[in-house]
Amino acid sequence: MTPFLRTLVLAIGLLFHGQGGATGLLAELDASSPAATLGSFHAETKRVEALYETYNAAPTTVTQFAMADALQRIGAQLFDLSEIPHATRHKAGNAIVGYLADILLRLPEIPPESVPGGAGGPRSDLPPHWTIPGTEIRMVRLGEGPRSGDYVFSAATVARLPQIHAQAEGLPALRPSALGDWATVQQRTVGPWLMRLPLERLPASLQATMLGTPIWKVLFSGLIAATIVAVVLRWRSLVGRWTRTGSAWRRYALRLTVPVLLGVLVVLGHGFIAWQVVPSSEIARAETLVATLALYVAAAWAAWCACWLSAEVVIASPTFPDDTFDAHLLRIVARVGSLVAAGGILLYGANDIGVPGVGLLAGVSIGGIALALAAQSTVENLLGGVTLFADRPFRVGDQIRFGTGSGTVESIGPRSTRIRGADGTLTSVPNADLAKTQLVNVSARPNCTFQHKVALPSGLSSAQIEALLAELRRRVGAHPLVEIAHDLPRVRLVGLGAGARNVEIEVFARILTTSTPEFLQAQEALLLDILRGAEACGVDLAEPAAAGDMPA
Repeated sequence: MTPFLRTLVLAIGLLFHGQGGATGLLAELDASSPAATLGSFHAETKRVEALYETYNAAPTTVTQFAMADALQRIGAQLFDLSEIPHATRHKAGNAIVGYLADILLRLPEIPPESVPGGAGGPRSDLPPHWTIPGTEIRMVRLGEGPRSGDYVFSAATVARLPQIHAQAEGLPALRPSALGDWATVQQRTVGPWLMRLPLERLPASLQATMLGTPIWKVLFSGLIAATIVAVVLRWRSLVGRWTRTGSAWRRYALRLTVPVLLGVLVVLGHGFIAWQVVPSSEIARAETLVATLALYVAAAWAAWCACWLSAEVVIASPTFPDDTFDAHLLRIVARVGSLVAAGGILLYGANDIGVPGVGLLAGVSIGGIALALAAQSTVENLLGGVTLFADRPFRVGDQIRFGTGSGTVESIGPRSTRIRGADGTLTSVPNADLAKTQLVNVSARPNCTFQHKVALPSGLSSAQIEALLAELRRRVGAHPLVEIAHDLPRVRLVGLGAGARNVEIEVFARILTTSTPEFLQAQEALLLDILRGAEACGVDLAEPAAAGDMPA
């Protein structure tokens, strides 16, 4: 994030102030020995002092960034900043350079021959570390990495420099410096725009420092942060009002604008603070941490919305109707994917601001195992839902039979499926149970079956039975929804009762509909036609017919 912000701020500054002169290419600082490291530090701080004099005389963004790059160059190449969070490493390095410059101005001159590798001394027997006489400021030789063999000020020294500086700042400077007191100059420095304002006329209470930064800078930075929060909350309120109606993908598209707006405002706000307000010390690091955290939160929020938006855009396409099981699976995938994406971004962000990512991941993993053990049924139901999608036994709106129940599928969620029964009751069936049980998809049938047996009274002659069979075949075949095919519809004499006193006729036909109400209406018409046919043939069907098969 920091290089991007620096590039953005520099581009804005150049837009308003022009090129302002090039600084030229700079060679890598020499850190091959304690003497070389100390000499590089003195030479580079002298260059920073010259840049400051130029900036003070004619403030430009180019000179401002040249100073910032010089300070960051010193911190990155001559100090061990590995113990400082990556997000605040540049800010901390700038402050540390100022602290050490002030301390060295108050120390007696160090004889070159007393520094290992100095005054033409041998470099073959350099010690693994060296401490500036009379102090606890130590250089150590790096033993691994691309800079192996270089001498840098140790991480322990970096951590102690603020305290050492606090002890030494009351001592008089033993050598002149163009900046005078480095810490004070860093506290008072502002960007080119604010340099033109009479900041020295501010009340003494606002000029006082808090954690190494003037109070007016703290208040100004807080005002910018509060403005960002107010704008984002206002926009979120408007989006909430606009998303009460409309399609699902439009709602998520509007919701995505909230984290995007937050990210843009954080980048611009942090860039302006770093460019013009220029806080220092602890306030600078705190502001950078807050901005970094806000940016990662915005990124995680945006990733969550983007996952849902992608799913809803696919669902809204004609390929995936909203009432299909595919749409519900896509929403399950979006739910899981959004959590994984947001969690991954936040985990990376935590590592960037100094929270150990490996330890956090280990804690999350252990917590995840415990959660998985405590929520085995939930995981089982989620996998059951995936299994149902792989087999695709039904869709939303289908009529199904499962176990001893039946009804119309109303929704399919990550944990359970909701089924509306014929009596209007709503049953939530765990997906794991549906994946294990035998399912009958009534809506998947190509047609409905009409099958009834008609018991005839005893005493009928064969001629009467033949006439009745012909009449029933005519009437059943005349119904518009009855399929006419080979051997269909079928009206057959299928049995004789005990003692030849009862005769049974089976009527079988396929009804060309998958709608239960339409089938029941056709079945009713056919049964009435059977009764009318019997009456036309003089057959009294006083005895009720045996119960036939009826669909759910």
